[in-house]
Amino acid sequence: MLNSIVLKKAVISLMLARIFYTVNWFNIPSIFFFIAVDFDKDISVLGLITASFFIGVGLFQVLAGILASKYSPRKIAILGIAIASTAVFFSAFSIDLFSIAVLRFIVGLGMAFFFGPSVILISEYVGRQSEGLGMGLLNSAHAIGGIIGLFIWVLVAEIFGWRTSIVLSAIAGLITVIILQMWLPKGTESSQKQRVETTFDMDDEQMNETQNSGSDIDVGQRRVNFKINFDQVQNVLFNKSLVKLGLVLLGFQVGSGLIWSFIVFYLADHIKIDPALAGLIGSLNLVVALISSPLVGKAYDKLGNARKLLAISGIISAVSVMMIGVLQSQIYLIGISVVVAGFFLSWGFVIVYVKAKQVDTQSLPAYQTLSVSYVNGISLFGAFWIPILFASIINQFGYSTAWIVGGAIFLALVLPILTLED
Repeated sequence: MLNSIVLKKAVISLMLARIFYTVNWFNIPSIFFFIAVDFDKDISVLGLITASFFIGVGLFQVLAGILASKYSPRKIAILGIAIASTAVFFSAFSIDLFSIAVLRFIVGLGMAFFFGPSVILISEYVGRQSEGLGMGLLNSAHAIGGIIGLFIWVLVAEIFGWRTSIVLSAIAGLITVIILQMWLPKGTESSQKQRVETTFDMDDEQMNETQNSGSDIDVGQRRVNFKINFDQVQNVLFNKSLVKLGLVLLGFQVGSGLIWSFIVFYLADHIKIDPALAGLIGSLNLVVALISSPLVGKAYDKLGNARKLLAISGIISAVSVMMIGVLQSQIYLIGISVVVAGFFLSWGFVIVYVKAKQVDTQSLPAYQTLSVSYVNGISLFGAFWIPILFASIINQFGYSTAWIVGGAIFLALVLPILTLED
């Protein structure tokens, strides 16, 4: 699978970047208890900040996919981590929560630029027969980052203050920019190599046809400029299977987002347990995802059947989210629900992203990044209103009702998977 030190370092660099990408994704929700005290605000502001982030990370997915097709996934992935980490750094010096919300939008923009390209890159590095494993590795890195962000960063904020904790996570993110620049190989993806080989055998007419189709080729060691073909972009954006996958992933984003955005504050503010313990319980869903993600990816490589696996995992995850509201103050049972939800949520994220890459859109391979980014964009941009709705339900009807409604929305969004063709 990985037959060289260069490819191993490339995979490691992507995983490191994904870890601190996720730390910077989760750190604000995990330490919001301290931020809320500092600014004397309630949970409704957390809903606004989370929604701002979702809009940023969802709105720019398609643009990220198009830019990656034109300029290469490597360049866009590195740019994304740089933008996100810089915005996180400035968040530490915010004078009000509105400025935090604006900066979280920019953080989301940067993370949109990293995600899709990283999926394509790791698929190239691990090989096309192990795409599920590659996505599983990225998802495990996401879980590690979430554990650090939801639990360790609460402790850091308690000891050093919330502003210092944000500065430290931003610096870690900027360090991964340097690592990516050093360890991600330039132009060594297998598909690029193949294009180098095939172009030596093309005559002028074939070369012109390839350029006119919008493909990206290498002539010897010189790259022919990529031209965006909007017919092929439309093939991606109007593909029914990708839209269905996006809606299903939206369901998984709802379930996952409610847990990582609100569970720590819920336990600390409503159940009245120590913030560090709340962070530990909140990170349990990511602990199991760390283990389950590569296993699920490997199993999907062998078994396939995305529709059946996504239906099972979606239903169980949604019920687990609803159970958090039903159980109310029963801490141990809430912890079990969080673990079960985390285990099956990891199925959705691994399988949907791999399936999105495999959907036949009648477009060139260069547009695979766009396919993955588009599905991710539907799910993330579509989820921006959920934190606002959840916070509003809490203020009107209480936490129990909010968790049950959130789980029901998740369940409803999983239903389109039943019509997906395998």
